[in-house]
Amino acid sequence: MLDSRKCLEIYEFCQNQYKKLEKKTGFYSPKHDKVVMELAAKEFQMSEAIINNAFDLAAQTLSKNSKSKSEKIIRNKLIHGTF
Repeated sequence: MLDSRKCLEIYEFCQNQYKKLEKKTGFYSPKHDKVVMELAAKEFQMSEAIINNAFDLAAQTLSKNSKSKSEKIIRNKLIHGTF
């Protein structure tokens, strides 16, 4: 079951993977997106589509709000099916 904390956990995991890949290659590449989503799908045992949606939801919400407020917003979106 996907909840607001899990969305934020997925987002943080993905951000860490992006940082590792950027450190390894020296730059960001769009190819990293696929690799990161595959790693997260394995880590959280969810489909890449769900991981991608959770990451996008958390990223969009965090860009506009604090972490605690983002958790509430994400929870409401999940409850009301606007995910």
